Amino acid sequence: MPSLRNTNTLNLMKQFLSSFTFFFLPLMLFDMGISGLEIGILMSLFTVVSLFSSFPIGAINDRLGTRHVIITGLLLESVFFFGLFVSGSFLALLPFFICGGLGGNMIDTSIRGAVFKTLGSERKGRKLGTFQLLTSGGFGVGMVLGGLLLRAFDFSGVMLLTSAAFLLLAFASYFLADTGKSRFPVSDYGTILVKRSTVVFLFPLFLFGIHWGAENTSYSLFLREVLGLDFVSSGIYMGIPIILLGVFSFWAGLKVDRGRSHRKTLFSGLLISGIGHIMMAYPVVWVSFAFRIIHEIGDALSVIGYHLSFSKIFRTERISGEAGAAYTIMTTGSVTGAIIFGSMGAAWGYQWPFIISGVLSLFAVVLLYIQRKKADF
Repeated sequence: MPSLRNTNTLNLMKQFLSSFTFFFLPLMLFDMGISGLEIGILMSLFTVVSLFSSFPIGAINDRLGTRHVIITGLLLESVFFFGLFVSGSFLALLPFFICGGLGGNMIDTSIRGAVFKTLGSERKGRKLGTFQLLTSGGFGVGMVLGGLLLRAFDFSGVMLLTSAAFLLLAFASYFLADTGKSRFPVSDYGTILVKRSTVVFLFPLFLFGIHWGAENTSYSLFLREVLGLDFVSSGIYMGIPIILLGVFSFWAGLKVDRGRSHRKTLFSGLLISGIGHIMMAYPVVWVSFAFRIIHEIGDALSVIGYHLSFSKIFRTERISGEAGAAYTIMTTGSVTGAIIFGSMGAAWGYQWPFIISGVLSLFAVVLLYIQRKKADF
């Protein structure tokens, strides 16, 4: 069984490398002459691939362990970034975005499953908070550094560097300890997933997931076209709130360990997240930035709330697959958002995806609160 320390270190490195360019990709594609609809399609491939692969990857982790899945994912990520280095057209980029979506999901699903399997029964909030702190901290620092790198080098140079780094990380992961293997009928997954109480809990998370689609397709374009930010200032704008997401996730985990209800944490998180997402669309940099921080605080509370809910609802030996299925529901929301908002931003203005998806997050918390007695979380 891998230790949380090793799992967290790998997660930190993966998030750090991925975030060099992830939120800047729409800018690269836009400058290549890719249309708004095509940008939406390419960026949605990350989530479409996750939609179809999260549960199978989780089930493979439950039954066969994590190490080889992680190594394969890291190799696919290396191929993805190398493809961005050599490709220059929409059709040529399609297979590489599929590789990137599959590879990233293999890594994230495997790491997340390993964390759930090593939680135990004590200090669960602290452990999940630490995991999210390193996830968001690595991603946020990578964004800031990515903005600096993209000012010093062009996109192609940063893509090649990232590809090489993922290849090295794949070789280093050969020494990662594996998770235990479980044997049970595949049909056991359906027992919990089709329960009414589980469905009632997961549908609001689908609505919450829609805001990720808005961010994937419109975030960097909103910063450049509406707020007038360059690479460096965009990296700072995006990176600092993501780092704070990790800090507040850790804080929220500690509060839950000290007696705060994880349900209240989830409710308040969805509410704050939605309000922040709507108000960050205000076209004044400092106002938008302040509400972006508020949004990430809400996301932090939401992440800890639903992760602790997963650990309560799902059984440890099947949690990679069952949590993978839950993430499939949330990913469906993200795919929906990416497809809708990819073209909407170009047509209506890049602030509208954030306003509309924020309203849907508020509706999610209302719906979940109304159904709270029927949801077993």
